[in-house]
Amino acid sequence: MEGSDMFVVECTSTPGNEIELTIDSDTSVGIDACAELSRAVEAQFDRDEEDFSLTVMSAGIGSELKSLRQYRKLAGKSAEVLLTSGVKILAKLEEVNVLTNNLLAAQALAKNKQANVIVTGGNLVHSHLYVAGEMFMRNLDKVYISKAFMGVGGADLSAGYTVNYSTELIVYQTIKAIADQLIIVLDSSKFNRTTFLSLGSLTFSDVIISDKGIPASYREFYETNGVKVLN
Repeated sequence: MEGSDMFVVECTSTPGNEIELTIDSDTSVGIDACAELSRAVEAQFDRDEEDFSLTVMSAGIGSELKSLRQYRKLAGKSAEVLLTSGVKILAKLEEVNVLTNNLLAAQALAKNKQANVIVTGGNLVHSHLYVAGEMFMRNLDKVYISKAFMGVGGADLSAGYTVNYSTELIVYQTIKAIADQLIIVLDSSKFNRTTFLSLGSLTFSDVIISDKGIPASYREFYETNGVKVLN
């Protein structure tokens, strides 16, 4: 918003003209700021012409990050991160080289000067906004990866790890061969579940990150086979 470090995170409305405006700031948002903005917005509308209700609120601590600017202001700080897989981790981005084929991840990291972000080339998968294909695979030929983080569609004691797409399978197998450490990230709902293509046995990864709902039989398997489990 012009003249301040505040910005709009989300604005929603219902058929009954109940409007909710969520704002955030590069520093902090106080109650007075919310009240002042509410008055300024209301002044732009005529209740006699069409009635409405307006609620202006700040994005609370622990609320979902919905704006790229919210990610940028957390660069270099510790934050609790809930992955799309359902796994919750505490993360801090230090000075690091990040190789990614995910365009959304690259955009979120773009303003963080502590991260050297390398985006691979390849064919764009429009539905998920990542690149894959032959060009992407060629770009991995001379790359060294210290830690590779990957998600899977399912994990089963018999079928092992499974993924949904052939592009994922090829990429994962290639990265497995060039990474010092492979880390699988999955929530407990993925256990006893199989998807389309087999990635390999549950010993495919060196480490798994999940929540505390991992079935006991899987914990025992990982412990027996030297796979580290992080909750």
